[in-house]
Amino acid sequence: MEYQKVCLEVYAKFLKEGGLRPVEFLWTDGVRYKIERVKFIENAPSRVSSILPVRYTVVIEGKEKYFYFEPEEMRWFVEVAV
Repeated sequence: MEYQKVCLEVYAKFLKEGGLRPVEFLWTDGVRYKIERVKFIENAPSRVSSILPVRYTVVIEGKEKYFYFEPEEMRWFVEVAV
């Protein structure tokens, strides 16, 4: 299965203790979704990026998904099957 990188507009919270947490995002069709929970944060490779991103395991509408943040590029993306 092949994947493509889809960059998204993500609203994030910078915590006073340090750290970054995504709280909601806009999908490509303009629909806004709330991120209910961040379960894990780790450096993990992506199938579509040559840069080692930070992977956020999040819960959206009760489903677990991966969001990636590339600190060097200051952008968020998801992997979408094509």
